[in-house]
Amino acid sequence: MPDAHVICGEGGTFLHLGWTNVSTLTPIECFPLAALAVARGTPLIDIRPITDVIAFANLPQVRRDGSVNPEHSGAGRSVSLTTYIDMVEELGASITNDPRPCRST
Repeated sequence: MPDAHVICGEGGTFLHLGWTNVSTLTPIECFPLAALAVARGTPLIDIRPITDVIAFANLPQVRRDGSVNPEHSGAGRSVSLTTYIDMVEELGASITNDPRPCRST
């Protein structure tokens, strides 16, 4: 699962496993499956600190298969997990188990 990750936001916690998503309206502390995934090293993107919801809503999706497509434009665009993390971090998200080289929080 090259782009598996967990997102925690005001709307709850989402565990993204490639083609499958599992979600709950509770924070990660109350979602044992997501908490276990993070404890085992799955990246956690905490979007709760983001205040610019319009910019966040306009971010592309994470590619499901982990492949990289150099064209990053148009509706339904998608990027690699590391590119997505770069973008969401600029908006104020905090990252745990950062998969980018030379970074870990």
